[in-house]
Amino acid sequence: MMAGWRAALLWGAAALVVAATALSFVMWGLNGPAYLVDLIAAYCL
Repeated sequence: MMAGWRAALLWGAAALVVAATALSFVMWGLNGPAYLVDLIAAYCL
């Protein structure tokens, strides 16, 4: 039973990573690299 939950958690994390990567590429294509750099700076500073 625990192995099923671990697999589901792993798949969920992988799906989030794929979605974040896809969103990053969409933002890069729409607004250029400056938008992503500004976004990262806003969250980190």
